[in-house]
Amino acid sequence: MPAMKRSVAFDPEVWKEAEAAAREEGRSLSAMVNEALREHLALRQGLRSMELWQAEHGAFTGEELAAADEALDRALRSGR
Repeated sequence: MPAMKRSVAFDPEVWKEAEAAAREEGRSLSAMVNEALREHLALRQGLRSMELWQAEHGAFTGEELAAADEALDRALRSGR
């Protein structure tokens, strides 16, 4: 996929830490920013989907939230 170049502004401390993290991870800052934005957008879509579901079906119960927390914990431990 072709890349698009854009100009964006960063807080100097955020930029400094991001550059250091990219170096430590051996990857480009562009790749790091792209991944972070992709994860943010996926999270945002997931939260929106939850809002829509709850608007139609009602709020999640404590039991449902606990089950979701457990599933997320398992996924994080397994690297998914």
